[in-house]
Amino acid sequence: MTNVPDHRSTRSRRRILVAAALALGALFVVGAAVQVPLLQADLSRRVEQRLADDGVVVDAAFSGQDGSLRCPAPLADPASAVAAAESVWGVRTIEIDASCGVTGGADAPTTLPTTVPTSPAATTTAPATATTVATTTTTLGATTTVAPSSTAIAQPVLFNAQLIDGRLVLTGTMSTDLERLALVQGAAAAVDAGNVDDRLTVGPPSVLVPSEQFDGLLALLALMPVNLVAGDLGWNGSSVLVSGSYADDAMRATFTTAAAEVGIAADLVPRPTATPEQAAALEAELNALVAAEPILFDKGSTTIGAVSVATVQRVAGIAKRYAGVAIEVQGHTDSEGDPARNLTLSEQRAAAVLDALVARGVPTADLSAKGFGMTELIRDADGNELPEKSRRVVFGVTAL
Repeated sequence: MTNVPDHRSTRSRRRILVAAALALGALFVVGAAVQVPLLQADLSRRVEQRLADDGVVVDAAFSGQDGSLRCPAPLADPASAVAAAESVWGVRTIEIDASCGVTGGADAPTTLPTTVPTSPAATTTAPATATTVATTTTTLGATTTVAPSSTAIAQPVLFNAQLIDGRLVLTGTMSTDLERLALVQGAAAAVDAGNVDDRLTVGPPSVLVPSEQFDGLLALLALMPVNLVAGDLGWNGSSVLVSGSYADDAMRATFTTAAAEVGIAADLVPRPTATPEQAAALEAELNALVAAEPILFDKGSTTIGAVSVATVQRVAGIAKRYAGVAIEVQGHTDSEGDPARNLTLSEQRAAAVLDALVARGVPTADLSAKGFGMTELIRDADGNELPEKSRRVVFGVTAL
């Protein structure tokens, strides 16, 4: 099925998306003050976790990079607790309260300054070869292989954001907490926090990303989920590199144009065309997802509930995996109320899900919507209706 874009709406959408992406990129430059409380909370969390790993319970609080420890009970070795806290990347000084067993009274904390490690000079380590990696992921029992593009990101990368089935997996090492937090927040804004797998660490041997390259990386991170089917976005110490697959030419053009505007060349390939077997597996995967995490609506309305936003994002990521499929969004209700009203409600809810999928990058030409009202109720073994299961949105997928 061919999707013929409206060029006026495509240009308008491109301008909106690029502007939004560049605004997100500016977050790192102009929003550092907003990030400070998040940095402090992150340092507190990591210090508490570091000590908890040693079986030590403390309450850590930070002002900037300067922290203090309070304890629910005196510690056997307060000096070791201070040393462990100081070992956490980004900590500058630690004060320990008398509640931790330090002598000298509550007003005489022990302060041990630490030296903040500085980021090493930006150097480029050229890899011996460029490695093309196919990623395998398992979702609700279905194994999916994401085919790499023709020129994958050269290995090793210092960090990488990988788009897989509507989720972003962040891996690697950042130089600072602010870099890490900016990436995590950018990913959460793009796919919802529930779809971010944050595996980033902070510390050497990563090097600080130049601000212009970091802005470009954030801008493309914002555009990936809407315009790509799957992709890798990373930094290798000297360059931002991006590869992936796309669903249609309009989305490819939007992404490559935005990348070019921040000085990045995107290596993109079209998504594969589904076989009948792949279409059947896609239907099973989508319906397994919404069986485990039903798409819920605000009571009596067609508004998708906030709790289901992350699920819809994953549905979109899976639904646009293949070309050559027709996906029917099917709405159902329970038997309560007027049948005619239930039919209308089911149609409107199916249409709302379709619109949400289009907004997340599923081509309109791939989708249709149909309401079934109360005609296909879910019942238990004794024939009794199960209303919560009857109220549902499911999917039918066929190969073209």
